[in-house]
Amino acid sequence: MPDCTPNSVEAQETAAARAMLPPALRTQEVVSWQAIAHDVWSISIPAVTTNLLQTTNAFLDRMFVGRLGRDALAAVGVAGQGMFLLMAISFIVGTGATALVARFVGAQVLDDARKTLRQSLTLSALMGAVCMVAGYLLAKPAFGLMGMEPSAERATVTFFSIALLGIVPLFVGQALGAVFRGMGDMRTPLKVMVVVNAVHIVLDFGLIFGVGPFPRLGLVGAATALSTSQWFGVAMFWFALRRHPVMGEAVRFQRLETAWAKRIVNIGAPASLQALLRITSMLGYTRILSATPEGTAALAALPIGMTAESIAFMPGLGYSMAATALVGQSLGAKRADVASRYAWMSTGQACLIMTVMGIVFYVLAYPFAHWFTRDPVVVGVAADYLRINAYSEPFLALAMVLSGAFQGAGDTRTPTWITFVTMWLFRLPLAYLLALSLGYGTHGAWWAMAASVIASGLLTASLFQRGSWKRVKV
Repeated sequence: MPDCTPNSVEAQETAAARAMLPPALRTQEVVSWQAIAHDVWSISIPAVTTNLLQTTNAFLDRMFVGRLGRDALAAVGVAGQGMFLLMAISFIVGTGATALVARFVGAQVLDDARKTLRQSLTLSALMGAVCMVAGYLLAKPAFGLMGMEPSAERATVTFFSIALLGIVPLFVGQALGAVFRGMGDMRTPLKVMVVVNAVHIVLDFGLIFGVGPFPRLGLVGAATALSTSQWFGVAMFWFALRRHPVMGEAVRFQRLETAWAKRIVNIGAPASLQALLRITSMLGYTRILSATPEGTAALAALPIGMTAESIAFMPGLGYSMAATALVGQSLGAKRADVASRYAWMSTGQACLIMTVMGIVFYVLAYPFAHWFTRDPVVVGVAADYLRINAYSEPFLALAMVLSGAFQGAGDTRTPTWITFVTMWLFRLPLAYLLALSLGYGTHGAWWAMAASVIASGLLTASLFQRGSWKRVKV
């Protein structure tokens, strides 16, 4: 019969909490680079796989929608930017929760880790509800500013309005996933993504084309599949965390406390602002594309190029998530030296993978574009996007992974300033100059994008090397 005395329960919980730490942090001895590389690889691969599955999901989604025509493809691309704009607000809770949970797990202060979970759930649900209402009120006037053709604009508003039904579960799911990442558990999000992908793809195919028992809904079906899959995702995260030996009993909504809300927001708000800066700059960039001679073809090519390219940069996002958890836990354990080595090892592995993927996309640019559409103009513009941006992939790895390391340390302000400088002060003016003023069209716009990514990577690496992130208090 198992021992259930208080001391036994406490010992079991302590053992479970210590098991959350990567092997290099379970010892006070000098850690070899080989051990660092093993830890990074072990935690990164599930995260990379999760993001690749997410990309595959978007890849198939674009393929299905591409069969509905240019307006539908442009609608998904532009409405997707609106969804990302709302998702950026969820980063307030997600980033703050990951940084705090990672630091508390590293320091083995479990009560504070559980408190972070409860407060994050409440805050994310409230913010999701507010964003859903705001999205419904602002959708039509906001998309009217994009300069799209009337048919594409109507399709965009329709898709976005239905997709908003999944915003609240998306926010809560982001918070739950952030807690798993803070604990260094990347395998559970992977399992959730497998199911979410399966639900989304089956519903996508069935509802768009009317396969089997499903009605043929076209673009409306694509939006319905997206919002429905978000509800499946949050349910899976909830039940998975309920079974966790350390955090399980803390999975509940709790009255929001001002001090904790401020603590989460102080870390997460700059990260959210960073995402907002990135997304709003992309909206401005999209407006520039719509004014090029390629017009709607350029708007249709952008989501194709970004979806295909994301197969290359999603590994970088996975390594960024790993760096966030490893750096946060290392600083919580008072091992700043290990935190730095984790960050650079994560960056090195990501650079290698993304460089190889960049080469693949350069060589196979036209076949990839053909998978999404048969429109020859859109294919040509999308292939040009992939070939130009292939040059920036290693620098994108630098920017993504080291930004994740900054966030794990609780320094979310530095990556935000870098985003503002490189995307607003550099990319947009350069894109306008090359694409419109000098008349290079989308070719010039793609080069402006690549140049800004290169600048971002170099600037992020330079500021991270200075080491001020090691002294940040959370």
